[in-house]
Amino acid sequence: MSTDKIAILFNPSAGKGKALKNKHRLENFLQQFDLPYDLFITQSAENLIELTRENARRYKTLVGAGGDSTYHTMVDEIIKTGEDVNFGMIGLGSSNDISKEFQVDTLEKACQALKAGKTRRIDLGCISRENTILEYFLGQANIGLGAWVNRYVEELPERRPYLGKLQGLAGTLGVIHSYRTKKIPLSLTIESEEGKVEGLFILAVFSKIRYWATGRKISPAARPDDRWLHGCLIKDCSFSRLARLAALSRKGKHTREREIKMIRSRAFEIASEQGFQVQADGEILGGSGEAALFKKIQFTVIPQALTVIC
Repeated sequence: MSTDKIAILFNPSAGKGKALKNKHRLENFLQQFDLPYDLFITQSAENLIELTRENARRYKTLVGAGGDSTYHTMVDEIIKTGEDVNFGMIGLGSSNDISKEFQVDTLEKACQALKAGKTRRIDLGCISRENTILEYFLGQANIGLGAWVNRYVEELPERRPYLGKLQGLAGTLGVIHSYRTKKIPLSLTIESEEGKVEGLFILAVFSKIRYWATGRKISPAARPDDRWLHGCLIKDCSFSRLARLAALSRKGKHTREREIKMIRSRAFEIASEQGFQVQADGEILGGSGEAALFKKIQFTVIPQALTVIC
């Protein structure tokens, strides 16, 4: 194992391709902080998995330079390999909600944290079906609107390239499309340590961190090491009312609104006869093109599962 250098896996497609424009700035900061490193440019999602697997055995510290989905892929592979490595983050994505939680959401802050080398043991979320683990997540898993909007935004550049680059507008169009095509609300049954909740929901988010959807404080009480999953359920409501809730969530002021139910548990089971998609840290399970549909899924917390640098 190489202990004198850190391995940086750089995803040039992060941030809709904007990450590549920051490569030179990143290397300048790495040199400024006198950080010894090996840089690996990823070619695809499959290549990112391969590089993570290979380098988890060779380096003590693995760093993802990309967005939330980059971290998600790397952490999922690190846990599955069983290697004990330190994980670092350099936020170059569109949302950077995970980087924001760990206060490394700028290149300077990220490199400063890598230089200091301070570590923290955190929990992970785990997604499973019928006692089979599917994936692990750092930030949150969600059902309903988040998954449908993610899919719409991913597919938009193929239909309208000029809109695909405008993430905020693309997301709004995705929400409108989800309403118009009646993708939402979903009839869900959610079981947890707090009991059973049933009804029609626009969105169900289960978080290990506070931030979601580009800085919205969706679960203000969540902490990466508190050994809980925090659920935010948004009941069926109009588009205008959802827009109001989204505005309130920027500062975490949505939690007492009538459409919101906040729940906390170490495990959740979600079921629906409709079938639903699951999105975790910006990635749809099964991929956006052939996304898996579930009628029952479990989310659990795995305490103290990962060492992060922050």
